[in-house]
Amino acid sequence: MHDRSIVTKLKGSGHRSIIVVAILAGCLAAAGCKQQEKPVQAPAEKPATGAVPQTTMGGPMSDQQTQAMGKAIFKKQCAGCHGEEGKGMSAPSLQKADFKYGRTPEAIKETITKGRPGGMPAFGNLQEIEVETLVAYVLGLKR
Repeated sequence: MHDRSIVTKLKGSGHRSIIVVAILAGCLAAAGCKQQEKPVQAPAEKPATGAVPQTTMGGPMSDQQTQAMGKAIFKKQCAGCHGEEGKGMSAPSLQKADFKYGRTPEAIKETITKGRPGGMPAFGNLQEIEVETLVAYVLGLKR
């Protein structure tokens, strides 16, 4: 009986729940330690309106990344009314030189996030990077 391990003794003594809890606690502690090894990033600051959108790694997105992300967001959120290329359908063309509320990054951002009377819904649920990327994409639609 002296050569049996402590686990065997506890197991035989009806302490299975203690063993399970101990194993789970060890696993959770090990998982928690691995998570703490990752570098902690400071919260990302909101980019200034009209700023170059940032990647999740903190660096600026390339023009190609911005274009691709902007096009995807536009297709999902805007193309139903403004058309696939922004030429306009039930909503105005976004390829014009001027917009009713202004063609500045600030005015476009406000239009996207707050909407406009007469049909433009607010898309306040978009993340900041999505709005900034969409603003850059819309500004690039001008022909």
